[in-house]
Amino acid sequence: MTALLNLPLLCMPQDVINRVGISGVQLREDDANLASGQTISATAAASVGAVTISIAALQYPLLNGTVLTWNQAGVEEPVSATLTAAASAGATSLTVAALTTAIPSGAQAIDNGVNVWQASLALTGCKYATDHVAMYCNRYDIANLRTSWMVNQWATTFAVHWLGTRRMMPAPTGIQAEYDLALEELKQVRSGQLLLPNVAPRTSGWPFMSNVTIDLKFPVRRVRVEASISEPTPTQYAQSIDYNSILSVGW
Repeated sequence: MTALLNLPLLCMPQDVINRVGISGVQLREDDANLASGQTISATAAASVGAVTISIAALQYPLLNGTVLTWNQAGVEEPVSATLTAAASAGATSLTVAALTTAIPSGAQAIDNGVNVWQASLALTGCKYATDHVAMYCNRYDIANLRTSWMVNQWATTFAVHWLGTRRMMPAPTGIQAEYDLALEELKQVRSGQLLLPNVAPRTSGWPFMSNVTIDLKFPVRRVRVEASISEPTPTQYAQSIDYNSILSVGW
């Protein structure tokens, strides 16, 4: 749930990739030729076992898990390197899994832009999923929902389902089953049959019980709540408090 973007999302693109893998996200990649494309050049040799590759500044970001294939500059066979951390635009080094083959200075990897395109798709799916889950969890503040792993799982499932059904394609069986289960659980949350663990709702989960008195000194709103002997949970509306009862407690 590490926030990749400063947005009030209940799941992030990396959550989607962690759930179905790079290849799973790429099932619907670049269907409108929107890939940006960039050539990545190594500016220093990287030896066998190295976990970083020095490069010319990136034009576009790369996601954790991206696989780059390096060639040219005397590379006899293409060398694959897998990123173990996301790289932002302007980055001059890549963090990768330990190399099994050296990469010489000047070698190039062609990023066809699918990484940028798939990231935009995953982000769109996360936005849709956030609204969908929040619609069922309206008993809770969105800020509190972001602290729940269960909510993150539901939102990730909805985002993956959205990706899997793009272009009017049926979702894979496993994704559809997870989606159906998440939807059923969310219906129970909306009806109050299921409460989110360790997440406080907006208001009390039971009716508010307030003891009131009539104070004729006020021309309007004469019904006043005796706060000291009423439900203490904060309400979503302003209460007219009988402050005399507060001052007289214990008399």
